[in-house]
Amino acid sequence: MKRLEDIEKMEAEQLEEAALRENIKVPAGLEERIKARLAAASIARESQPRKRWLPYTAIAAAAAIAALLALPRRLGEPELKDTFDDPYLAYAQLEQVFQTISDNINKINER
Repeated sequence: MKRLEDIEKMEAEQLEEAALRENIKVPAGLEERIKARLAAASIARESQPRKRWLPYTAIAAAAAIAALLALPRRLGEPELKDTFDDPYLAYAQLEQVFQTISDNINKINER
């Protein structure tokens, strides 16, 4: 038995000769099963539709993204910005907004 380092340094012919010298029994029908699997994989590969449209789709998507980035932001609407430096003020504003939403929902439910 050779060490792993010795086996890794061997060439393909040497590995094949060493394998043939060993008296290892191959399971019955292994060669047929391997050939059948390879044939099935080959048929499956050939039957799959070719994806020739993929590069065109990628180019179209990139062009659409570039066009969206080139367009000005919502016309007429100011760009939203952070308006609170103090987290307590931001939290108070958020509570007020949630309370307004809750009041409006309650008015709708009362009808």
